[in-house]
Amino acid sequence: MIDMLFPIKLCAGLAVLFFVLPDKRKLIVPAALASAITVFVISIFGLLAPESGVFTQTYLLTDNISKAVYFLIAFFGALLAIYSSGFINRKLNRYFSYFFLTLASSFGIVISANWILFTVFWGISGTALFLMMQLEPAANAAAKKTMIILGGSDSLLILGIAIIFSSTGTFSMGPAPWSGLAAICLLSAALAKAGGMPLHTWIPGCADKAPLPVTAFIPAALDKILGIYLMVRMFQFLPFPPEARIAVMLIGALTIICAVFMALTQHNAKKLLSYHAVSQVGYMVMGIASGTPLGLIGGFFHMVNHAIYKCALFLGTGQVEKTTGSDHLEELGGLAKLLPFTFISMLIASLAISGIPPLNGFYSKWLIYQGILGANTKDYPLLTMLCLLAALFGSGLTLASFMKLLHAIFLGSSSPSIGRIAPGNREKFSLVFPQMILSLACILLGIFAVNIFIKPIFGANALAGIRGSWSPGGATVLMLAGIITGLLIYWMSGVKTRRTGSFIGGYMVAPEMRVSGVTFYASIENIFPFRQIFRLADKKVFDLYEMTKLGLFYIIGILRYFHTGVLSNYLTWIFAGGIIIFFAL
Repeated sequence: MIDMLFPIKLCAGLAVLFFVLPDKRKLIVPAALASAITVFVISIFGLLAPESGVFTQTYLLTDNISKAVYFLIAFFGALLAIYSSGFINRKLNRYFSYFFLTLASSFGIVISANWILFTVFWGISGTALFLMMQLEPAANAAAKKTMIILGGSDSLLILGIAIIFSSTGTFSMGPAPWSGLAAICLLSAALAKAGGMPLHTWIPGCADKAPLPVTAFIPAALDKILGIYLMVRMFQFLPFPPEARIAVMLIGALTIICAVFMALTQHNAKKLLSYHAVSQVGYMVMGIASGTPLGLIGGFFHMVNHAIYKCALFLGTGQVEKTTGSDHLEELGGLAKLLPFTFISMLIASLAISGIPPLNGFYSKWLIYQGILGANTKDYPLLTMLCLLAALFGSGLTLASFMKLLHAIFLGSSSPSIGRIAPGNREKFSLVFPQMILSLACILLGIFAVNIFIKPIFGANALAGIRGSWSPGGATVLMLAGIITGLLIYWMSGVKTRRTGSFIGGYMVAPEMRVSGVTFYASIENIFPFRQIFRLADKKVFDLYEMTKLGLFYIIGILRYFHTGVLSNYLTWIFAGGIIIFFAL
């Protein structure tokens, strides 16, 4: 029998051990790598073991969804441990202590069948993120904001669980009668964790300031997985009426469009990726909220896919930043020949997130579209079609922004601000290997998704009732044939027909007229009504955290005005208040 509690105990023990060990690379790195790989191997056996032989305790979940997410967490843990060993240079003992604390809490969340146990692990995971972010002193403000948003949503989670307990009389996770307030509370906690609007504003700050492996590991991967996992369970346990489903789908549509427009205008690579991390949550939300089996499968599958390709994109950006010292798009360019493996992995991941077949992002989006078309919202056909159009439009804008990202970093002419890069600083195995594994997963999950993911988790008849057909194997052969034909034509055309350099309209561009991909969509910022919207966004009008903070400080300012420090004034207010209370009663 596979003991799925052992990795939790092991990771918790390692968190304590690394915290007290000295910060010695030769000691910390081998121990961390061996431990992360061991946990991953155990998760493989747990995934392959028969369902009845894995979980025996009543407080643990026993279904394939939990086992799949359990394996996914361990998979990212092993890859990020390898990447972190080549990226993190200081405080390795503290970093890996919080790293394994994050793994332990994440494992606990996905196998908990008791709401109390679930909440404890959920809170620990948020605390671990806060501690990991604070390893970088510049991230203190972003860490505080993250802790307040996630902590506030955790309070709503507890309130929602209390409402469910009052109606069911048990803390066991299972079917419960419909409660709109409980649904709002649980949905708020899930959206905050996953980074959905309007509780998304901690993610850009985290991406910009936190150590990059932290961003790739938690906000881009684990928190998305855990937030969407809670949403899947919530829609399984609560009988959402059509009105509530369409409302949640509209939240997903709004998340897609608003976040992708914000991504288009970013000049910082990590912030651009962070807004796409928010945008992709909208697809998962719409699929799950559609109320159809295909939508649920598509939303869950998109969660897995997003964690894979977004993690690859953040790791590639980390390689670029470590090589050049910058992640600002204006300062980059022409890096494809210097970082070929990073370019290939980011190209594949960019096409995957844009929904280009036959990669994994296309398949999960296609299932989500199927779920929306068959959504259990028959009384709201126009709103349902609006959600579908938002999803399609968002995919187009996603591709546009990643064309900008790839061109600005890897294509075009080299940036003079980078300078000469020594060969030894280009691509380390520990930094490139995780990227290549993740980009390979984008391909394999796109071509073989049905047999290696969907049917093993959701059953042989999971795709029954699907409209139309999609043959990823045949499409892959045709696309490869097209690529090979293009390369042959290019090779046969001869060297004399090729020109090198930067050209506009066929004419050579002078070095001082260098063109960067960062300006591709700059005109969007000056078009009505986007100009006004972006100005309001710059003032953080749409940031729920900042607006709440502004309101509180305004109230505090009024109280400070009366807080004069003069005792006679206080006695006057006490006397006046006493008279008011006397007449009121």
